[in-house]
Parts: sequence; structure tokens; C-alpha cells
Amino acid sequence: MSEQESRHSQLRHRLKSRISEELFESMPLEIQDYLLELPQEDIKEAYLNVMLKIPWMADKTVPNIDLRLARIMLERSHYAMYDVKEKVMRFMACQKHLGKNYGAVLLLAGAPGVGKTSIVASIAAAMGRPCVKISLAGVSDALFLRGVQQVFHNARPGRITEALIRSQSFCPVILLDEIDKMGSSQEHGCPENVLLDILDSDRSKFVDNYLNFPLDLSNAIFIATANDLRPLSPVLKDRMDIVELPSYTPVDKERIVQGYVWPKLIKEYQLDSLDKLHDPLSANEIVVCTQSLELSDDAAQELIKLCPEEGVRDLERACRTLCESVISLYYAKGILIRRIDAHSLPNLLGPIFYDKKK
Repeated sequence: MSEQESRHSQLRHRLKSRISEELFESMPLEIQDYLLELPQEDIKEAYLNVMLKIPWMADKTVPNIDLRLARIMLERSHYAMYDVKEKVMRFMACQKHLGKNYGAVLLLAGAPGVGKTSIVASIAAAMGRPCVKISLAGVSDALFLRGVQQVFHNARPGRITEALIRSQSFCPVILLDEIDKMGSSQEHGCPENVLLDILDSDRSKFVDNYLNFPLDLSNAIFIATANDLRPLSPVLKDRMDIVELPSYTPVDKERIVQGYVWPKLIKEYQLDSLDKLHDPLSANEIVVCTQSLELSDDAAQELIKLCPEEGVRDLERACRTLCESVISLYYAKGILIRRIDAHSLPNLLGPIFYDKKK
């Protein structure tokens, strides 16, 4: 019997065969040693369940990056943002060349609705990595990120460990969302200190309080977002590469609506072919119209006036309302709208089923 098989046999007997030999061999040696030395009474079922969910058997190599494809994906998913895209492409090129994470953590700063969260998802897709979001708004407890030790009744792993479990990868893109809205706790420490520990150059020895052994985060990529840079400490900002996203102009908004938001919603609501708008239970003749629902330029401009925010979140909500109205109007009154212009906009943004005028 080999030494490795002997070590696994000891652990298998203690853990009632919960850990297969293949899984055991995929764990780092220091974690194997930790489990073998762990007292029997400390191996609780909840702890074992968390430990087995960690993606030990996942491929730990950094995904290869196709820079040409990555650029196409970024161009298709977001309008403008040239500074952000340039920074991301440089980051990916250096990572491809060096074979490891490169540079400081990106911090995307800008007004709500300018696309900070969505561009992080696009970055992850372009890099061939899963994306996991950790919302930091209102978080004032360091244990939220670091985990709670098993000796306490509310013992649980921290959100960093949970991000690895959710992504089932040691190479995810972890989005630290709304980092400017963190608080601090005198009792359990400031979450900013945990972030400073994680964001340092050596991330291979991050210890979760619940697990009590080091996790290797060296292949994980952290990207943060913030609406306002003023609440952040100088120390934390110094650890990050800040990229500010400007507010959109009316011209930008029109191009985003017509080139990104509207096509996405047309596909989502299945309005790309209007012959899908028929009632299968109705005996009436089906209206056939293979064209896509159109939004005229004057209607888009009118929507922009109604949504003066710096981003496009409210604008997208208004476009969703239009799609819902077209569908509802057809089923409520049998009227099929093929093109939305500024003249029809007020009626479509108003009530359909409960119109008090009638």
C-alpha cells in the first residue's frame, strides 16, 4: 500500500468513507495534513458538508484567453466605455503573456446604471471564467467575508469561500459590488481590513475562520464597483486601479437603446417575430407578421427625456414597459403594434387592462 493510499485510508475510516481517494488526492498536501490531524470530535457534519462542496477537483489552471474573441465580446455587450475596455484588454493580454493574474484590482466607479455590474459579467465571459457577485452594501461585519468559527452557534463560512463554492472554480471573477457602501463594526472588525488582506499581492494563504485552513485565491480575479469614491479610505484606494465610468450623454443613450437594450428586450420578450403573438386557444385567425417590433428614433428620444438619470437603468425599465404593453394590448384588445413612435408612446406607457378613461 502506497503512502498516499495509507493516508487516505486513515481519513476514510474517520470520516465514514465520505471522501473518495480521488478527491483526497486533489486537495493540497497541507490540507490533507490538516484533516488527518483534526480531532475526531471537531469533524462535524455541517463542517464536512462545506468542505466537500469546495471545488477541489476543478481545473486550477488559468483559462486560456482568446484576445480577438474577448474584444468582440466586449464590443457587442457594451457601447463606448473605451477606457474600461482598454484597461481590461491590457490586463488580459498581460495575464495571457505571464500566465498569472496581473496588476492591481480593478475598481469601476460611476453613477448607478452606467453598466458597472454588467461589464464585469462581460469581462468574466471574455476571460472564460465564472462570475460570482458579493454585495457589500450595508456590510459592517468582517465575519461576513472571513466566516464565523465553529465554536459559535452561528458558525458559517465567509462569502469568499461561498463564492468559490458557487462558482465551482478556483479561477472565478469575484465581483465586490458597491464597495463604497461598507460600514464598520467595533465588535467584529471592519470588512475593509479583510479586503486589504485579500487584495494584497499574495492571496495563496487566505484563511476562512470557519474552515481554519488556507485557501488559494491566487488565481481568482477580484473586480470592485463603487458609485462614489469619497467613502473609501486612501489605503484601500491605493490597492486598486480605479477606472471611472462617465455618465451617458443623450446621444450615447439613444445608441445604447437602439443598439443594445431594445434588441436584447425584443429577443427576451419574443417580439423578434410578431406572429408569435397569438392565442393558441383562440379560434380567431392568427395574425402573421414576421417583422420585429420597431422603436422609432423619435420614440427613443422621448423616452430619454422621460429618464434623465446619468445611467440607463430607468431607460431600460421604460423599454420593458413598452414590450409588456404591446403584448398586453394584443391580448386585451386584439391590437397588434408593429412600430412604436413618439405619438403612440403615451398610450403604451399608460394603463392597458384598467384604463379609467373608459
